[in-house]
Amino acid sequence: MANKKENLIVMKFGGSCLQDAKSFEQTTNNINLYYKDHKIIFVASAIKGITDKLINFYTKSCSDAPECDAILEDLFITHQTVISEIIKPDKPEHKNSIDYLQSNIGELTQLGRVIGLIRPSKDIQDLIVSYGERLSTFIVSQYLNSIGIKAEFVSSDEIVRTDDNFGSALPLLEETEELVNRRISPILKSKENIIACVTGYYGSTNDQKITTLGRGGTDLTAAIMAYCFQPDYNCRVIYWKDVQGFLNADPRISDKTELLKRISYIEAKELAFFGSKVLHPVCLDVNEKREIPSEIRPFNDPDSKEFTTITKEIEDNNKTVKAITSIQKLSMVTIASGTMVSLPGTVSKLFSLLGDNNINIKFISQSSSENNITFGIDFEDAMKVSFLLRNSELFGKQWFNIKIDHDISLLAVIGAGMLQHPGVAGKVFSTLGDHGINIRAITQGSSELNITIIIERDDCKKAINVLYDAFINKK
Repeated sequence: MANKKENLIVMKFGGSCLQDAKSFEQTTNNINLYYKDHKIIFVASAIKGITDKLINFYTKSCSDAPECDAILEDLFITHQTVISEIIKPDKPEHKNSIDYLQSNIGELTQLGRVIGLIRPSKDIQDLIVSYGERLSTFIVSQYLNSIGIKAEFVSSDEIVRTDDNFGSALPLLEETEELVNRRISPILKSKENIIACVTGYYGSTNDQKITTLGRGGTDLTAAIMAYCFQPDYNCRVIYWKDVQGFLNADPRISDKTELLKRISYIEAKELAFFGSKVLHPVCLDVNEKREIPSEIRPFNDPDSKEFTTITKEIEDNNKTVKAITSIQKLSMVTIASGTMVSLPGTVSKLFSLLGDNNINIKFISQSSSENNITFGIDFEDAMKVSFLLRNSELFGKQWFNIKIDHDISLLAVIGAGMLQHPGVAGKVFSTLGDHGINIRAITQGSSELNITIIIERDDCKKAINVLYDAFINKK
């Protein structure tokens, strides 16, 4: 008979969970709920606000600005204050933390001087930004040891292998799984029940260059840890957040919202892509690969029954539409020309141009006549895209008409129930039409789990509320 798998929980804590004595006490309470009966991997973000300060330090260092020393002094004081609040000065962990802090600030000082002598680069920026998670996670490990919870610090550049897309790297899961098991398995198997404290947000390339994982990078680190141990443990991921979980609409826009207590990975990924920033789609994708249950729980109310569980299973609750979300601020680009049909490879060249310049496309729509292509981009990228298109050898020529609309919003109607219920799109369009809301463009993903509608930004709030009443809040 096979040995029963032990339970392992990967806990992710954001920067707001690690900013003062009160938040550290709450973090300890959350750990203690599971510590007795589970192995635990603790994944930490930088202390709140530190990543922005490190980016500012990098920027100022590139121009050898005089503010650099003040930024480093601020970084030192912020962490020193936290250490003094949470670890008693007579504890050896207090000295360990201060020594580590001084050493890391010294390294940053040297890096700042080097940047002024060499060409600025994304790999140097990633290296500098990674110090936020190094410091916070080391301090956490020392804090836990100081209160009698054994913990060991692990820097994720030792164990998380990524590609070389600096600033938004993706994990190389096979290489990472081998390294993670080699480094962390002995910690988990210790009879002393040691917590592995792993830095979030960054990893390293095969040639040992530090990379950061982009927005939601610490969430992704937690997902990677669970992925690596799922074959040998019963894994679960808990993302401790300032919110209860996924809502079925944005509370800043919708007059009514409800917590989604259970949601499938495929639905959660749609929500994450189309406006919800609770978790990143890549993080969800990694969890889905090995069907690892995930929970989004409120940090300050860990015993609450109000939280979101994400699993492979699609819940059948007789609701065709599960959520309505939006990206309020987008720009819409339309490229029109009667010559597109006779110019093969136009779309490929367009997307290559945008991809080579790190432009993320939010949606794509093409007319059946093939005379125009419409796509959405982040509002902040609009000027850059305009310049690229109008100065490109192909699209800058006179027979292409380029129009950019800056006042649009994207609406996504999401739900696995749409697969089994025909007529959803018709009801969406008629509902909007009955309320005088003009649709600018329409697209549906291959998953058929969402209908994406482009409307005027001024109509966004009204559209979300009328669709919510039509599909979710219907009597």
